[in-house]
Amino acid sequence: MNIIKFLQQVMKLKELKRTGWLYKDIPNPESVADHSFGVAMLALTVPLPKGIDRDKLIKMALIEELGEIEIGDIVWERGVHINLQKKRKQINSEKKTVNKIFDIINNKKLKKLLLEYLEQKTKTAKFLKELDKLEMVLQALEYEKGVHPSKLNEFWINADKYIKDKKLREYFLELKSKRNVN
Repeated sequence: MNIIKFLQQVMKLKELKRTGWLYKDIPNPESVADHSFGVAMLALTVPLPKGIDRDKLIKMALIEELGEIEIGDIVWERGVHINLQKKRKQINSEKKTVNKIFDIINNKKLKKLLLEYLEQKTKTAKFLKELDKLEMVLQALEYEKGVHPSKLNEFWINADKYIKDKKLREYFLELKSKRNVN
C-alpha cells in the first residue's frame, strides 16, 4: 500500500481546470478538486431523501472525480446535447483509472463506491449526480457576476435536466431566480 503515491495522483485534480468553464473563457476557473469540495459540502449539509446514507454519499462525493486523473475533464454534454461517443470513452477511461488508482492503496471498497457512481444505477449515485449539477449552477451563478448570464445558459439547462429531488429542485429554482438574465 502506497498512500503517498495515491495522494500524489489525487493532487493532480487541484491543477486540472474544469473544461466547461474554459470553453466559456471564464478567467481563473475552478479546478476539478474545487468542484469536488463543493459537491462534498453539499453532501454534508443538504437534507437527504429517505434511503440515502450520508457517510456513503460524502465518501462518494469526495472521490467522484478521481477517474479524471488520467483522461482529464472531458465535456460530453452541453445543455441538452449529449455526445455518446465521448461519454462512452470517458466512462471507460475513468473505470480503468479507478482500477489503477485504488490498486495503489489496495482499497476495493472505495473502488466499488466510485464504480457505483460511474454506473449511475443506485439511488445514492443518482442523488450525487443531482448534487454535482447543483454545485455546477452555484458556481455558474458566481461566474455570471463577471460575464453576461446568457453565456452560461447551457449549464442551467443541463442542471435543470438532472435535478429532480424536491428539496434540491427548490434550491435550484431559488438560485435560478437570482440570475440577472435581462
